[in-house]
Amino acid sequence: MIRRTSAAVVIGASALALGLVAVGGPATGAGTPVRATAYIRADVGLATFNPNVSAGSNCAMPATSDTQTVSAMGTTANNVHVDACLFGSGAAPGATVSDVDVPATYEIFGVGTISACPDPDGAGSKTAVRHDHDGDGNFEHCHQSGYQSTGTGALEYHARVNNTAGAGQTRVLFCNDPDQDGCVDEAVRNQVAVGWLPGSQPTGG
Repeated sequence: MIRRTSAAVVIGASALALGLVAVGGPATGAGTPVRATAYIRADVGLATFNPNVSAGSNCAMPATSDTQTVSAMGTTANNVHVDACLFGSGAAPGATVSDVDVPATYEIFGVGTISACPDPDGAGSKTAVRHDHDGDGNFEHCHQSGYQSTGTGALEYHARVNNTAGAGQTRVLFCNDPDQDGCVDEAVRNQVAVGWLPGSQPTGG
């Protein structure tokens, strides 16, 4: 887990290994979001595979809760991959990728930190910034200027959360956030929850 005392960190390249190719039709990136969906990705076929989550979890069939063992101090071994989509009024009910490309935020409450907040387009014009508002070394906000533009995981928003502090719960809010100040004041939002067990405990889905 990365722990820093700076107030903000701009992430210049993707920090995630993403396991599924987004499908579900083309996305235009235009329009106004009216619905958000966040889900926990299983990372099938990757070193970060999460067996507690349905392999088919996506924006149409989201897994919204998980139980994980606390990561060992100084590692992100049991980090949880949280993906999300934003949909306009014309999106099909079963759409699996975003059709709106707008600023969004991940915000966490409870234990842990946002351990990865990848830049949506690498060296392009899009940006991603993490904030540690209280200076405790944990990042509470991940602000992204749009969805991931290309490659595996395109047309979705991505983040990872991790916890080395001990047992507890992390609530992860995701929202359309035009003013980039957090999700509490935003209407278009969704959430997932992660329960963390001590290192000696088995996990369960």
